[in-house]
Amino acid sequence: MELIVIDNRLGRSRRWQFDPRSPWIIVVAVATVGLFIAAGIGIGRLTAPVATAQVELPDDVTAEWQAAIDENRQEVADTRQYLQENTQALARKVALLQADMMRLNAAGQRLIEVADLDEGEFAFDAVPAVGGPELDVEGELPALEDVNDTLGELDRQIADREREMRVLEDLILASRLQSEAHPEGRPILSGWISSLFGTRTDPFTGRRAQHYGMDFAGREGSEVVAVASGVVTWAGRRHGYGMLVEINHGNGYVTRYGHNQKHEVKVGDRVAKGEVIALMGNTGRSTGPHVHFEVLRNGRVVNPAKYIKSQG
Repeated sequence: MELIVIDNRLGRSRRWQFDPRSPWIIVVAVATVGLFIAAGIGIGRLTAPVATAQVELPDDVTAEWQAAIDENRQEVADTRQYLQENTQALARKVALLQADMMRLNAAGQRLIEVADLDEGEFAFDAVPAVGGPELDVEGELPALEDVNDTLGELDRQIADREREMRVLEDLILASRLQSEAHPEGRPILSGWISSLFGTRTDPFTGRRAQHYGMDFAGREGSEVVAVASGVVTWAGRRHGYGMLVEINHGNGYVTRYGHNQKHEVKVGDRVAKGEVIALMGNTGRSTGPHVHFEVLRNGRVVNPAKYIKSQG
């Protein structure tokens, strides 16, 4: 057997003689074939798809894992439900507290109006002014139960303050009404006192007589006003008084306004202090335009001078 190798670059050739029956030729041929087989197996393993190992777990382990997963899933659902319910409860409490604060602010505003307080100083609908340096305090955030307890206590405090303010409002109103129902001031807006309470010379007979009121003279047709709040119990003619208005103020007080030209009220009307009830006239037993003013306390005539602030 002859092997010829030609070198084109050098222009030469080489020859080798082989004996096919030589043992070395057989060994080289077997090694070469083995090398090719090994290379083919290696290439096949590299190019072949990797098979996924199928691992089968025991049934009891699979069931235990599935139970744990289901338990965790249920805990998450319960926690979500708990947070949702408590969030809704907190939202309802906050809404109730907001409504309570609105009522509290309204009650405070009524107190300001009733007590004639300075609205700029007592601003119930404004945030309280606070401030000052503060140091951070380390600690955990309050738990949800603590927040609920705090809101509940705040709700009770607001309800207590609202009741207290209502009681205070009633007391102020009662005091104010009692003050307004107490006869005080002059029954006219302009004019002068023409006769006092007590003994005087009667202008018609010239004799000494008792005068149970005070006379306020002025321009005919000028306004006559109530000296206190009350209810009109008489509005018409009466002997000696001419056209008379009588007002019951409660607490045993009654006032009378006589000799009127015209009445601006009627029986049953509620009148306020300072309200016009009649026009000054010269009706009845009178010598000129004036108001005969009387004050009765528990059915007895008293001197009106003590209820008059200023005398002219």
